Amino acid sequence: MNMDVINNTSVKEVVLIRHGKPLSAHNDKVNAAQYAQWVRNYDKSILDPTSHPKQKTHIDDSYIVVSPLLRAKLSAAYYGATEIDEELPHLKEMDIPYYKLPFTLRSWHWVVLSRALWFIGFKGRFESFKAAKQRVNLVSERIEKLCEKHERIVLFGHGMTNYYTRKSLIKNGWQLKQKDGDFWGITILHKPLP
Repeated sequence: MNMDVINNTSVKEVVLIRHGKPLSAHNDKVNAAQYAQWVRNYDKSILDPTSHPKQKTHIDDSYIVVSPLLRAKLSAAYYGATEIDEELPHLKEMDIPYYKLPFTLRSWHWVVLSRALWFIGFKGRFESFKAAKQRVNLVSERIEKLCEKHERIVLFGHGMTNYYTRKSLIKNGWQLKQKDGDFWGITILHKPLP
Protein backbone atom coordinates (compact mmCIF):
# COMPACT_ATOMS: atom_id res chain seq x y z
CA MET A 1 0.00 0.00 0.00
CA ASN A 2 1.36 3.40 -0.97
CA MET A 3 1.73 5.66 2.06
CA ASP A 4 3.15 9.18 2.05
CA VAL A 5 5.79 9.92 4.64
CA ILE A 6 6.57 13.43 5.83
CA ASN A 7 9.39 13.88 8.34
CA ASN A 8 9.16 10.14 9.04
CA THR A 9 5.52 10.52 10.14
CA SER A 10 2.91 8.51 8.27
CA VAL A 11 -0.07 10.50 7.05
CA LYS A 12 -3.50 10.01 5.61
CA GLU A 13 -4.03 11.73 2.27
CA VAL A 14 -7.20 13.06 0.66
CA VAL A 15 -7.12 14.15 -2.98
CA LEU A 16 -10.03 16.23 -4.31
CA ILE A 17 -10.09 16.33 -8.13
CA ARG A 18 -12.46 18.69 -9.89
CA HIS A 19 -14.05 17.28 -13.01
CA GLY A 20 -12.87 18.25 -16.48
CA LYS A 21 -14.49 21.05 -18.45
CA PRO A 22 -17.99 20.10 -19.68
CA LEU A 23 -18.55 20.40 -23.41
CA SER A 24 -21.64 22.53 -22.72
CA ALA A 25 -19.72 25.13 -20.70
CA HIS A 26 -19.95 27.86 -23.35
CA ASN A 27 -20.07 31.53 -22.39
CA ASP A 28 -22.67 32.87 -24.83
CA LYS A 29 -25.02 35.75 -24.04
CA VAL A 30 -28.31 34.29 -22.78
CA ASN A 31 -31.51 35.45 -21.11
CA ALA A 32 -32.84 33.94 -17.86
CA ALA A 33 -34.75 31.11 -19.55
CA GLN A 34 -31.77 30.22 -21.74
CA TYR A 35 -29.51 30.31 -18.69
CA ALA A 36 -31.82 27.85 -16.87
CA GLN A 37 -31.45 25.53 -19.88
CA TRP A 38 -27.66 26.09 -19.78
CA VAL A 39 -27.66 24.84 -16.16
CA ARG A 40 -29.65 21.73 -17.10
CA ASN A 41 -27.32 21.01 -20.03
CA TYR A 42 -24.25 21.54 -17.85
CA ASP A 43 -25.46 18.86 -15.43
CA LYS A 44 -25.87 16.30 -18.26
CA SER A 45 -22.83 17.28 -20.33
CA ILE A 46 -19.99 15.08 -21.48
CA LEU A 47 -16.43 16.40 -21.19
CA ASP A 48 -14.89 18.77 -23.70
CA PRO A 49 -12.42 16.56 -25.60
CA THR A 50 -10.01 19.51 -25.98
CA SER A 51 -9.78 20.02 -22.19
CA HIS A 52 -6.95 18.19 -20.43
CA PRO A 53 -5.39 18.36 -16.95
CA LYS A 54 -2.44 20.70 -16.41
CA GLN A 55 -1.13 17.98 -14.11
CA LYS A 56 -2.30 14.57 -12.98
CA THR A 57 -1.92 12.61 -9.79
CA HIS A 58 -1.78 8.84 -9.46
CA ILE A 59 -4.86 6.92 -8.34
CA ASP A 60 -3.08 3.61 -7.66
CA ASP A 61 -3.61 2.10 -4.20
CA SER A 62 -6.33 4.66 -3.53
CA TYR A 63 -9.95 4.38 -2.49
CA ILE A 64 -11.83 6.02 -5.40
CA VAL A 65 -15.00 8.00 -4.71
CA VAL A 66 -17.08 9.74 -7.39
CA SER A 67 -19.98 12.16 -7.52
CA PRO A 68 -23.11 10.73 -9.18
CA LEU A 69 -22.94 13.43 -11.89
CA LEU A 70 -21.75 12.39 -15.35
CA ARG A 71 -18.88 14.88 -15.62
CA ALA A 72 -17.29 13.48 -12.44
CA LYS A 73 -17.65 9.86 -13.57
CA LEU A 74 -16.16 10.68 -16.98
CA SER A 75 -13.25 12.46 -15.27
CA ALA A 76 -12.53 9.36 -13.19
CA ALA A 77 -12.61 7.27 -16.37
CA TYR A 78 -10.19 9.72 -18.03
CA TYR A 79 -7.82 9.02 -15.14
CA GLY A 80 -8.08 5.31 -15.87
CA ALA A 81 -10.32 4.34 -12.95
CA THR A 82 -11.71 1.00 -14.11
CA GLU A 83 -13.36 0.32 -10.76
CA ILE A 84 -15.06 2.89 -8.54
CA ASP A 85 -15.10 2.03 -4.85
CA GLU A 86 -17.98 4.34 -3.98
CA GLU A 87 -20.47 6.68 -5.62
CA LEU A 88 -21.31 9.28 -2.99
CA PRO A 89 -24.55 11.24 -3.57
CA HIS A 90 -23.48 13.99 -1.13
CA LEU A 91 -20.45 14.70 -3.36
CA LYS A 92 -22.59 16.08 -6.21
CA GLU A 93 -22.14 19.75 -7.01
CA MET A 94 -23.91 22.37 -4.95
CA ASP A 95 -26.89 23.24 -7.13
CA ILE A 96 -26.24 26.00 -9.65
CA PRO A 97 -29.02 28.50 -8.90
CA TYR A 98 -31.03 30.35 -11.53
CA TYR A 99 -33.57 33.15 -11.16
CA LYS A 100 -36.08 34.83 -13.46
CA LEU A 101 -34.35 38.17 -13.95
CA PRO A 102 -34.83 40.62 -16.85
CA PHE A 103 -31.23 40.43 -18.09
CA THR A 104 -29.19 39.10 -20.94
CA LEU A 105 -25.76 38.14 -19.68
CA ARG A 106 -22.94 35.80 -20.57
CA SER A 107 -23.49 32.35 -19.06
CA TRP A 108 -20.66 32.57 -16.53
CA HIS A 109 -21.80 36.06 -15.48
CA TRP A 110 -25.19 34.49 -14.74
CA VAL A 111 -23.42 31.89 -12.59
CA VAL A 112 -21.60 34.59 -10.59
CA LEU A 113 -24.73 36.73 -10.13
CA SER A 114 -26.93 33.76 -9.26
CA ARG A 115 -24.41 32.39 -6.78
CA ALA A 116 -24.18 35.82 -5.10
CA LEU A 117 -27.97 35.96 -4.68
CA TRP A 118 -27.96 32.35 -3.48
CA PHE A 119 -25.27 33.06 -0.87
CA ILE A 120 -27.40 35.82 0.68
CA GLY A 121 -30.45 33.58 0.87
CA PHE A 122 -32.53 33.98 -2.30
CA LYS A 123 -34.52 30.80 -2.75
CA GLY A 124 -35.60 28.93 -5.86
CA ARG A 125 -36.28 25.45 -7.20
CA PHE A 126 -32.92 24.14 -6.00
CA GLU A 127 -31.25 23.41 -2.68
CA SER A 128 -30.55 26.38 -0.44
CA PHE A 129 -26.97 27.43 0.30
CA LYS A 130 -27.49 26.35 3.92
CA ALA A 131 -28.70 22.89 2.87
CA ALA A 132 -25.82 22.56 0.40
CA LYS A 133 -23.25 23.33 3.11
CA GLN A 134 -24.89 20.81 5.45
CA ARG A 135 -24.71 18.19 2.70
CA VAL A 136 -21.05 18.91 2.05
CA ASN A 137 -20.30 18.51 5.76
CA LEU A 138 -21.56 14.93 5.31
CA VAL A 139 -18.86 14.47 2.63
CA SER A 140 -16.12 15.42 5.10
CA GLU A 141 -17.67 13.13 7.73
CA ARG A 142 -17.62 10.27 5.21
CA ILE A 143 -13.98 11.01 4.40
CA GLU A 144 -13.06 10.85 8.09
CA LYS A 145 -14.82 7.47 8.34
CA LEU A 146 -13.09 6.13 5.22
CA CYS A 147 -9.71 7.20 6.61
CA GLU A 148 -10.14 4.68 9.40
CA LYS A 149 -9.55 1.95 6.79
CA HIS A 150 -7.81 3.66 3.86
CA GLU A 151 -4.60 5.70 3.76
CA ARG A 152 -5.32 7.53 0.49
CA ILE A 153 -8.71 8.60 -0.78
CA VAL A 154 -9.28 10.21 -4.20
CA LEU A 155 -12.58 11.97 -4.80
CA PHE A 156 -13.77 13.11 -8.24
CA GLY A 157 -16.11 15.99 -7.49
CA HIS A 158 -16.96 19.59 -8.27
CA GLY A 159 -15.68 23.12 -7.72
CA MET A 160 -17.95 24.39 -4.94
CA THR A 161 -18.31 21.01 -3.27
CA ASN A 162 -14.53 20.53 -3.22
CA TYR A 163 -14.04 24.06 -1.84
CA TYR A 164 -16.38 23.56 1.11
CA THR A 165 -15.15 20.00 1.71
CA ARG A 166 -11.62 21.38 1.92
CA LYS A 167 -12.72 24.05 4.43
CA SER A 168 -14.51 21.46 6.55
CA LEU A 169 -11.51 19.11 6.58
CA ILE A 170 -9.14 21.93 7.54
CA LYS A 171 -11.41 22.74 10.51
CA ASN A 172 -11.01 19.09 11.53
CA GLY A 173 -7.23 19.27 11.59
CA TRP A 174 -6.30 18.42 8.00
CA GLN A 175 -3.38 20.31 6.47
CA LEU A 176 -3.67 21.79 3.01
CA LYS A 177 -0.73 20.78 0.80
CA GLN A 178 -1.99 21.86 -2.62
CA LYS A 179 -5.12 23.54 -4.01
CA ASP A 180 -6.48 24.20 -7.46
CA GLY A 181 -10.17 24.84 -8.09
CA ASP A 182 -10.03 25.03 -11.89
CA PHE A 183 -11.34 22.32 -14.20
CA TRP A 184 -9.17 19.23 -13.56
CA GLY A 185 -7.77 21.02 -10.48
CA ILE A 186 -6.18 18.91 -7.74
CA THR A 187 -6.44 19.73 -4.03
CA ILE A 188 -4.44 17.63 -1.57
CA LEU A 189 -4.81 17.45 2.20
CA HIS A 190 -2.81 15.49 4.76
CA LYS A 191 -3.45 14.39 8.32
CA PRO A 192 -0.83 12.66 10.47
CA LEU A 193 -1.77 9.23 11.75
CA PRO A 194 -2.47 9.22 15.51
